[in-house]
Amino acid sequence: MPRPARAPAPDSVPAPPGATESAPPQARTYGGIDLNARKAQRREAFLQAGLNLFGTQGYRQATVRQVCREARLTDRYFYESFETLEDLLLAVYHREFDRLQHALVPTLMSSLQARQPIDGIRRGLELVFDMVEDQRVARVCWLEVLGVSARVDAEYSHRVEQFAGLLLMATRLHLPQWQPQPQQARLLGQAMIGVVVQIVTQALLQAAPPCKADRIAAALMVFEGLWMRLQTEVSAPATINA
Repeated sequence: MPRPARAPAPDSVPAPPGATESAPPQARTYGGIDLNARKAQRREAFLQAGLNLFGTQGYRQATVRQVCREARLTDRYFYESFETLEDLLLAVYHREFDRLQHALVPTLMSSLQARQPIDGIRRGLELVFDMVEDQRVARVCWLEVLGVSARVDAEYSHRVEQFAGLLLMATRLHLPQWQPQPQQARLLGQAMIGVVVQIVTQALLQAAPPCKADRIAAALMVFEGLWMRLQTEVSAPATINA
């Protein structure tokens, strides 16, 4: 006896005459979570796994297999979000600095509105040194990214310039009379970032690093000295040539 013909699948039934084409079906949900949200969750799991491994045993000792084991996901899902382990390193690096920047900008703007530049600097330093209280974050962002590749070096330099520019912008807003030459401003911005970088990296390399309060106090002293110097420069009477 012949088997009855199977009914066409719902998505293969021809549209009735005159009907318009329907919108594409939504991504399937699983456990109430759609595909894009699941991808985002998996990516976040890999970011956290990367932070854990790169920030403890180091980037150069880590492998994709170890990251997958740490994230409790397969390599199929790793390559869904990242092409290489270096891509993951950069993603972790940028995530942590994005978090810092999102907190730092309103802090600096608030100090500008209150006309309290030194208070803004102090609060900004507190944010930075709060961030590096997590040794994993400090190691990834200040040690593990150095010397990996020309590409990672370029991303690191771009971040330094970005934060230096942020400090210079805040300085100019607080002290609009200060009009340095572009090269002077660029070097000064790098020097300000260098103060923080050196304190952080030296603390990572020491067996008994100084406490957070001491590190903040030391950096603040340097920034206060710079601020006083700039104020003196802009308030000094202009030299009149005879």
